[in-house]
Amino acid sequence: MTTREQVAATFQANRRVLAGYLTRLVVREDVAEELVQQAAVRALEQQTLPEDAGELRTWFFRVATNLALDHLRKHGTWREGVLDDTRGRAEGDAGFVAESRLLAGSPEMKTIAKDHLAVCFACTLRNLRHEESAALLLKEVYDFTVEEVARVMGASFGQAKAWIQSARAQLKAKYDTSCALVTQEGVCFQCVELDRFFQADGGDPLAGTERDVSARLLIVRERRDAPFGPWHRQMMRLVEDVLGDGPVNPRRRDH
Repeated sequence: MTTREQVAATFQANRRVLAGYLTRLVVREDVAEELVQQAAVRALEQQTLPEDAGELRTWFFRVATNLALDHLRKHGTWREGVLDDTRGRAEGDAGFVAESRLLAGSPEMKTIAKDHLAVCFACTLRNLRHEESAALLLKEVYDFTVEEVARVMGASFGQAKAWIQSARAQLKAKYDTSCALVTQEGVCFQCVELDRFFQADGGDPLAGTERDVSARLLIVRERRDAPFGPWHRQMMRLVEDVLGDGPVNPRRRDH
């Protein structure tokens, strides 16, 4: 029988990765942290838990995913273009611009282009069905097999595979039309602009790659456990303000 000590030890070993996963799914660090705590409480309250450490890790991801999906269903998907709208809000906010300039040239801004690509990826996932976003992250970023994704999400193998494929296809379509790093004439190349603004000298984060969804996923994987940096924490507050300007699109829960 799994002891409370084993549960606590497994939770602590996976706490950071769970927080990273939930942050990329709900795109709000404070909400992700709250969901992580709720997952821990549920584990301690559970009478019967898997004894194998790997299965216990999967159990934690299942609980965390269910909590996140419940949260996302209540708040709906994000409308497209929210980052473009946030950019307009940021450029018109003198205080935000001044605070941003203070970070220029600092060591913590050296990876701003890749950091922004990862945040952009998470924000774009919020345009998709929540189940699709969760399945893609679990499979491509957090090392679960399709079979394990199905178990985590309480779905069939076919459904889990379909969610992953659909998420990839939709992301490809979005980036093929909107990302200037792909089209060379799209509307968005904020990651490179930020690299220049903050004097990071990192350049194009997709240079030397196929510039596809897989290349983006590799960057997201590199940063999968990392919290938002100081600038992106400020930016996400503006995102919340922008989202408050108009309704999101609620999606019904599929049964």
